[in-house]
Amino acid sequence: MKRSTQLLAAAAGTLLLATPALAQDRLYVASEGAKLKADKSASSDTVAELPVGTPLSVLGQEDSWYNVSAGGRSGWIYRGKVAATPPEASKQGGDNLFGGLGSSSIAVSEADSARSVRGLTADDGGSAKPVASVADSKKALDGVLAERVGKKELESFLKTGRIGEYAK
Repeated sequence: MKRSTQLLAAAAGTLLLATPALAQDRLYVASEGAKLKADKSASSDTVAELPVGTPLSVLGQEDSWYNVSAGGRSGWIYRGKVAATPPEASKQGGDNLFGGLGSSSIAVSEADSARSVRGLTADDGGSAKPVASVADSKKALDGVLAERVGKKELESFLKTGRIGEYAK
């Protein structure tokens, strides 16, 4: 293969790999509590709070932050708060721990769940607690799904753990 053909092929490959990033001119807010910031830092001033589903026009990207405009305002938003496609209506809203997931819909037989914990019965000489019924398991899962986490509580957790937009 000629040197010029190799260079052309390499340039075309690079362009193809870069195209998705260059073509991404529209994003959508995908997370509750998303904030448009004045600078690409979680500690910078908040320009606006953006509801889930808000369309964003991408102006640029640096590190883990997108420079965007929305509703006549521009600023920076952390990449973990956005998605390439608008969220489904059923996933929007809901302020519980798992968004719009609703309650559990466990549909297993007791035989299936019993096989997964074989040997953990009261007959083992008292070394294990009796196996919970499917109804008890569903009730426990529904309790977890009903948990509420406030915005301040979540933000404090992210800051303390240096997670997401607070990583730096």
